[in-house]
Amino acid sequence: MLKPIAAGKNIYNMAAPKKDQTTASPTPPPESGLKFFREILGQDWVVSHLKAAMLAGRLAHAYLFLGPGGVGKASTARALAAALNCAQPGADGDACGTCPSCRRMAAGTHPDFLVISPLEGKTQIHIDVIRELRRLTEYPPLGGGWRVVVIKPAEALTANIVAANALLKTLEEPPPQHLLVLTARGEVDLLPTIVSRCHKLAFAPLPSALIIRELESRRSLSRSQAALVAALSGGSLGRALALDPEELVRQRDQVLSDLDHINRGATSLVLEWAQRLTKNRTDLDNFLLLAQLWYRDLLLAHFQAPAGLLAHQDLLPLLSQARAGSAPAAWFANFAALGEAQRHLQANLNPELTLDILGLRLQRQGTPHDYR
Repeated sequence: MLKPIAAGKNIYNMAAPKKDQTTASPTPPPESGLKFFREILGQDWVVSHLKAAMLAGRLAHAYLFLGPGGVGKASTARALAAALNCAQPGADGDACGTCPSCRRMAAGTHPDFLVISPLEGKTQIHIDVIRELRRLTEYPPLGGGWRVVVIKPAEALTANIVAANALLKTLEEPPPQHLLVLTARGEVDLLPTIVSRCHKLAFAPLPSALIIRELESRRSLSRSQAALVAALSGGSLGRALALDPEELVRQRDQVLSDLDHINRGATSLVLEWAQRLTKNRTDLDNFLLLAQLWYRDLLLAHFQAPAGLLAHQDLLPLLSQARAGSAPAAWFANFAALGEAQRHLQANLNPELTLDILGLRLQRQGTPHDYR
């Protein structure tokens, strides 16, 4: 499977102060650290909107940040909290980074910045956490500025209707100087009553060129490694940084070998391949993604797209060889077959039967060249 590089866990269970503990500070979230608006990559419109609303004093009481994971939703919420509480903000409203509030944000000890997430291993936010949040909002922010509460992922509220309903009271009648930020991948898995009470901001997937640049800078990856990782990241810098490029190349090579064997092997070998891949859903999903990426590059190379758009920068000679074979119709058909198999698996159809059919379709199309 695509192996993630070890990273810190972003689980935080907020504990609110009791009535007789109004000066107690909650435990800081593990994703502690100061963020600036100027550090948010690829979300210029969202950042401009928030800064303008903040400077004009027209912030909504609750925001719903929508978009795929790893595109900056949590970082933007953190930058917003820092800017709202900064004692010496810049002319553009961004945090200064040096005042006491910014130093507390950097240390992860700011008493007015809270993150609510499910406990590790759980999928829902417990009702007691929301009740404690409501008790906490009965008091003004401890630092005299804004209390910013981030709920991530907001889908965890859908898994606990009681907790979601408890939050509605705060969303309907927000206390002064309180701001709630909910993050989610999309609206479909959220309760309409939650969505309707928030101001929605859409976070777009990040451009591949930006992700490649960051991978080259942060991870010191080669251009070919960065291009392959970026192509599989889905526009998510967080996902791109978590992928192991060497493992990714190994899996890509295995996929190309499998495709070659499917095209050259007997039907019995295709059925054995389907049985083997069905045993590991992660490997299955990765095969479908990597195989589609290969056929995508074959088509781009055939139609003479710029080489910079290709994910397989390290296989340009092989792609050029394949282009000489000129089989775009078969590549289109194989790409479509892989996409159809993905949809069938998402609809919970029988995995082995789905792969049997896919393998036979890929074998029928054939290919005029070796993959490796």
